[in-house]
Amino acid sequence: MNKTVLSIALLITVLAAAGCSLLSPKAKIEITLVGEKTSLENQVLGNYSFIGADPMMLVSVRALPDDIAKISDEKKRSLLAYQNRLYNKDDYQRFMDMKIIGENNGGYVEIRDTRRMDDDKELARLVNRFIQEENRDRLIIYTRIIHITQGLSDQDLGKVEEIFAHKMHDEAKPGWIIQDASGNWKEKSAP
Repeated sequence: MNKTVLSIALLITVLAAAGCSLLSPKAKIEITLVGEKTSLENQVLGNYSFIGADPMMLVSVRALPDDIAKISDEKKRSLLAYQNRLYNKDDYQRFMDMKIIGENNGGYVEIRDTRRMDDDKELARLVNRFIQEENRDRLIIYTRIIHITQGLSDQDLGKVEEIFAHKMHDEAKPGWIIQDASGNWKEKSAP
């Protein structure tokens, strides 16, 4: 028993000498507060992930017409919008790389440089069609997220658009054109 007490006392002494105490100035305790906006962002982005989480549902929207009757019109529209955004992703990346379009601070894309489009009418047609489809699909998805997120109403569209503007800016590659919160357009810099 004396050996056990002696061993415990020795262990405590070694740990104390090494500074392994919560009261030690070396101990770092970090507290992260999650504000209302961060919580809302997590909820909204989680619901966005939920819309596209079931790949079989995305496939079935176009492949199995009988199953579509079981899905609400709003959900169908949001699934089709999500699927269309996936389909158009290569155009999005190409037009962003060309710096023809940019991500605005309202959660949508817009034309930023028309010089190439002035010389190439087919490119202008493709870009304009893409902008129209992408912004339509985003609005459909934003509206669906509002309706499936507890505590949000149609009056919160601006909040959802702002959350997605931040998301799209964070995901933008260096060199892509983005609009900051004050309305200024710039190329995203490398991290």
